[in-house]
Amino acid sequence: MVDSTYERETSVRRPWRLILVASFLAFLAIQGFISFKVRPEPYPMVRMPSFGLAAGTDGTYPVTFVSGSVEFDDGTSADIDPYAIMSTLRFSTARPSLDYVFAPPKGENVSPHLKEWLRGRVQDVTGRDDISDLRLCWEDARVDVKDASVSDRQPCRVTEVTL
Repeated sequence: MVDSTYERETSVRRPWRLILVASFLAFLAIQGFISFKVRPEPYPMVRMPSFGLAAGTDGTYPVTFVSGSVEFDDGTSADIDPYAIMSTLRFSTARPSLDYVFAPPKGENVSPHLKEWLRGRVQDVTGRDDISDLRLCWEDARVDVKDASVSDRQPCRVTEVTL
């Protein structure tokens, strides 16, 4: 004879399992519907990877190079690596922060607090404390993905910050 309590327990548990699985599938269907209706994709790579960082049909990729120079009170100047200035930030946030804060046209209107921080960073990098100006250059170009050659260089968009 089969234990009737076992039959009752399994028959009671099965509807809950079915409800749980059906709820999960409904959640996935709703999430998929929202994901395909919303542009840009709310959660990157839910549908498929983005090809925004892929090279164009000509085999080149658009890039923006950033270079810097600093002028001192005695009239001399020196090249400075903008990434060295931003080295106190996490690597993944250094370039976006540099672009957000200093890229033209908003880069010349920095707060006094930010100028103080920037002056300290430039002093740390150059080892000099007679800094007068920092000049950053954003240069758009294209890089060939096969041989890393640079072409189609555009004129610099310059941000100059008086320190």
